[in-house]
Amino acid sequence: MYRINPKNSIKILFILIYFSSNIIPFHLKYALSVLLSFLFFNCGQDTPTMAEAECFQLPKGTHLPRLFLTPENIQLSYVLSEQEQHNLLAFPIPPSENSTQTTVFQSGKEWFVNWADFPSIKYVDEGLHGHVFFSHALEYSAGGTYDYDIKYSFRDDNGPLFIPRKLHQDTVSAEHGFLSSAQLPEGGLQVSWLDGRYTKQAGADAGAKKVAEQSDDHGHGGGGAMTLRTKALTDSVSVELDHRVCDCCNTATVATDDLVMVAYRDRSEHEIRDIGYVIKPTGREWSTPKLVHADNWEISGCPVNGPALAANGAGNIAIVWYTAPADRAQILFSRYDAALDAWQPPTLLDDNAPLGRVDLQLAEDGTAYATALTTRENIDDAFLTLWAIAPSGEVEREDLVSTSPARSSGFPKIALFEDKLYWARTVVGEEKGQHHVEVCWR
Repeated sequence: MYRINPKNSIKILFILIYFSSNIIPFHLKYALSVLLSFLFFNCGQDTPTMAEAECFQLPKGTHLPRLFLTPENIQLSYVLSEQEQHNLLAFPIPPSENSTQTTVFQSGKEWFVNWADFPSIKYVDEGLHGHVFFSHALEYSAGGTYDYDIKYSFRDDNGPLFIPRKLHQDTVSAEHGFLSSAQLPEGGLQVSWLDGRYTKQAGADAGAKKVAEQSDDHGHGGGGAMTLRTKALTDSVSVELDHRVCDCCNTATVATDDLVMVAYRDRSEHEIRDIGYVIKPTGREWSTPKLVHADNWEISGCPVNGPALAANGAGNIAIVWYTAPADRAQILFSRYDAALDAWQPPTLLDDNAPLGRVDLQLAEDGTAYATALTTRENIDDAFLTLWAIAPSGEVEREDLVSTSPARSSGFPKIALFEDKLYWARTVVGEEKGQHHVEVCWR
């Protein structure tokens, strides 16, 4: 590997970008910076990674990473924020030392950029129509802090980027976010999101029953709760799955040959916020909401800590989630029994004041890989902890890396590709704006 003193590499990096800034377009300039970062920072020399792994770090200003798969490779998506400009980019990992393959998927100056609700990219097999890359970002629709729409776009491998369009059909300036998506077996993409269309208008019941959209605004007034909606991208309308859900916890969506499932944090009239789920068996309608497990967590505000779902090619589904009934924070894991439409009794992974921010992958042999941020007594840092849960129930635990517990460290993500485990996170700098993305694999 190339080894250069990190302090000198930073100087070289900024000098090269500075002198090329007026003659090189943005996407090429930034691709150059990524390549230089790979050459100079490969192996994460400044990061106390505990697990033996290959790592590299992206330049300063990068954050909010995700990992997504294509048939040929695994790719890292992330946001580069420079002044008022935000760019959603991606490239294959590990990057080639002989070429730059960074692609810009979306850009904007009116984005809502948040540590917990952030852009994504997904490879989509369109069946007979080929394949495309789906991307989404959040764009302000009005002057309110949480008035934003979900904007999505497509592009193929070499074609132009399609103009982003609004995902939802309502015209209410309110919160729409926390999108999750899953590739459908027949081709296309199922997307789910939190929809605040009823939170702003006076006199609504917030959609007391599940209905399909009939128009842009189909007669509901507001003052209601956050709702959960879903649609296949080929559908012209969306469906309301739950009329009262937690306001700002991420959703999770998976699909198998037999069903589509959406998991989320529910919200009862008595402020019990446990994890709910709905399913759509192939050829049938969406089910009514059920709880994964009755944790009985009563909390008056949103904990910003949603579930993670994973499915494998055999049709197995698993879930991991954060909960804190009676102020006892826990990370729980369970597997789904499709024959019974029920979840197995949960496995306790951690109850030593974990922070949550979970993610999950499910290998073809049934082994589940779950991550969360955990804590240790008398230690300021948090830890990105990995659990390997065998189908037999045996659990192995290890800390992958120490990290900041601050919100700016975001939600670390994991992925499995060709028998390797990948993880990506935002490394928090000492000063504001000095964060950067690190990705590792082994």
